[in-house]
Amino acid sequence: MASAGDGAAAPSTPGAFGPAQQRRFTPRSGSLGVVAPLAWAGPGWQVSATLGRTQRAPAYAELYANGLHVATGVFEQGDAALRSERSRHAELGLQWQAGGHRLQAALWHTRFANHIALDATGASVDVDGGTATVPVYRFSGVPARLQGGEITWRGPVRAPAALAGWALDASAGIDWVRGDNRATGQPLPRIAPLRLQAGLDARQGAWRAGLQLRHAARQDRVPANDTPTPAWTTLDLWAGWLQPLGAGSEALWTLKLANAGDALAFNASALPGARWLSPAGGRALQAGVRLMF
Repeated sequence: MASAGDGAAAPSTPGAFGPAQQRRFTPRSGSLGVVAPLAWAGPGWQVSATLGRTQRAPAYAELYANGLHVATGVFEQGDAALRSERSRHAELGLQWQAGGHRLQAALWHTRFANHIALDATGASVDVDGGTATVPVYRFSGVPARLQGGEITWRGPVRAPAALAGWALDASAGIDWVRGDNRATGQPLPRIAPLRLQAGLDARQGAWRAGLQLRHAARQDRVPANDTPTPAWTTLDLWAGWLQPLGAGSEALWTLKLANAGDALAFNASALPGARWLSPAGGRALQAGVRLMF
């Protein structure tokens, strides 16, 4: 249930929201999944499948927003007549695990009868007594389709001669998603781009070290009132020392260099106002300790 009383003025009419309103929702969701070994493929192989139906009641902001969102710099308008978000979901997965290696892959498809999206209207409104002009965004329910997949792997690798005596574990992954408004054929707003990641962890005695490389492709599948987000690549480096404390306790001292290349990285899933004003953090040196007991 959500309700609203007085609020901010709408762009086209002065005054408050008007009389208090009340909505009631009874969303229902359910899913069915199965996991089975793939004996013919060899030891460690499994396949999984999931079917689901999901309903979600609109949040109060999606129903009654009517004012400037100071964090994102846009004027948000809700729709008090919104119905519950409704979707059907199917996912097929594959997993292999053996000898310290773990491989996982999944493909999924979600079809929305009603997907609640916050999208630009193309209009703008003056705020703060006319000292600033901001774009108007509106929550609306649209028929939509989301589909994507991911593949991840982690396992031990042979150390080169230069790292003799070190134990190495590598990881890699890729994920992607595509979203479309089935009514207009346009892309859904603020969908994450294809992303890649690769990592390497090393250990020898009490010493630990590692690196993490992340890459996001350029996102140019955007609706008409949005702009593409450029690609970016970041590299994190870290080193640590494991200190025994006795009685089964230990402390891990770490030093991390985040975004070592000082790359400029923007979040394609953020509203444009926040996206360009708040990129990911630049190069930073962090130190910490984790106690385990």
